[in-house]
Amino acid sequence: MEIMGKKGLGSLLYKIMIIGFVFAIPTIIILPFCLKYANHILYSCFMIYPNGILLLGIILQFMKLFHSLEENNPFTMTNVVILKKTGYLSLAISIFWVFDLLLMVFVIHNHYINYILVLIFLILLFFGVFVALYILSELFLKATTYKEENDLTI
Repeated sequence: MEIMGKKGLGSLLYKIMIIGFVFAIPTIIILPFCLKYANHILYSCFMIYPNGILLLGIILQFMKLFHSLEENNPFTMTNVVILKKTGYLSLAISIFWVFDLLLMVFVIHNHYINYILVLIFLILLFFGVFVALYILSELFLKATTYKEENDLTI
C-alpha cells in the first residue's frame, strides 16, 4: 500500500482524522448536558475540556501534515513548525494531566491506585510524544536544510 497519493495510507488517515474531528465538536458541546446531574461538571470543565481542545489542535496539525505529505513535499519549514507545534501541544496535555494527578491526590483525596497509574501513564505518554516529535522536528529541520542546500547547488 502506498503511503502517499490519492489511494495511500496518508489519505486514509486524513479521512479518519476528519471524521474524528467532526464527531469531537458535537461531543464537546453535548457533554455538559450529559454531566448536568453529575457532581463532576466542574472537574470536566477544568480538566477534560482543555485536554480535548488541545487534542483537537493536534488533530488539526496532523491534518496539515498529511496534506503536505500528499503534495509530495515533506521537507519544508512548514512541516518543521507543524511538528514543533504538535509537540508543544502534547507537552501542554502532559502538564494538564500532572495538574489532574495533583488535584486528585491532594484536593479530592482520590487514592485509587488504578486511577493514579492511568494518570501517570498518560503523563509519560504525552511527554514521550513531545520528546519524539521534538526530535523528529529537529531531524526534519536538518533534512530541510540539506535539501535547500542541495537545491541551490544543482
